[in-house]
Amino acid sequence: MNTLYEFMVLVNTSVDLDTDKKQTDFVKKLIGDAAEITSIVSLGKKRLAYDIKKQKEATYLVAQLSGHIVVTDIDKRSKLQDAVLRFLLTVKE
Repeated sequence: MNTLYEFMVLVNTSVDLDTDKKQTDFVKKLIGDAAEITSIVSLGKKRLAYDIKKQKEATYLVAQLSGHIVVTDIDKRSKLQDAVLRFLLTVKE
C-alpha cells in the first residue's frame, strides 16, 4: 500500500515554471523515483513574510504524491538546488 503525501515547495522566482511539464520535471528532480506525482497545483508568485535566501518573493508549488519517500533524500536534493527556498512534506491521512 502506497502512502499519500502533500509536498509544498517554495521556488525562486527566477526559475521558469510556467507550464505543467516544467513544474512536473522540477518536482520529479526533487523526489526522484521514490513516489509518483498524482497532481501539481501552482499557487503562483507570492510575497514572503520575511526574506529567505535574500528573496522577497517565491513561486509556490503544491504536489500530491503517492509512494514511499525518505525525507533525507529530498532534503539532500533540495539543498543541491539553489532554486529551492523551502519545502514541506506532510503525510495525508
